[in-house]
Amino acid sequence: MLVAIGKGIELDVDVSRFNTEVHDHLLRTGLRNLLMDAHASATAKADPENYIKRSREMAEKKLASLYAGVVRAQSFGGPKASTDPVAMVILRLARKAVISRPEVAAASKADRLATINRLAGEYAEEHDAQLRPRAEKIVALENDQAEPTPVRKHQAMPTRKNRAA
Repeated sequence: MLVAIGKGIELDVDVSRFNTEVHDHLLRTGLRNLLMDAHASATAKADPENYIKRSREMAEKKLASLYAGVVRAQSFGGPKASTDPVAMVILRLARKAVISRPEVAAASKADRLATINRLAGEYAEEHDAQLRPRAEKIVALENDQAEPTPVRKHQAMPTRKNRAA
């Protein structure tokens, strides 16, 4: 298993070499981190009345998606960004959709980008079916290598008017 650990470093890990205790520790730590990340946006500042209930719901939803075999392969905000242009546009659209959420406003300046990225990743996962067709059109338009309109000889090139000082 190739594991990205940051700074562009990837280690090839032979997980079959771990004994039971190490394997269980890794599994427990990994699950704990995934489930903690899944509910981190539910804060008392964003929703004082229901943040604990919302946290549980978000963590249970993540666990259910793991049981269903759904894994978010890309780690948004993590060490390795996707090179798939459609996935990048989906994430861009998702960021626009979540930027005005109360959780973003409630996040500290230092945590704002991470909060946006996490929420955008969740949004992108949940709304992939709606975002993908639009993202594919955007990628197609962005990659269109249309030739610029040639300037005809009788057309004057646009000039910049000098302003009086």
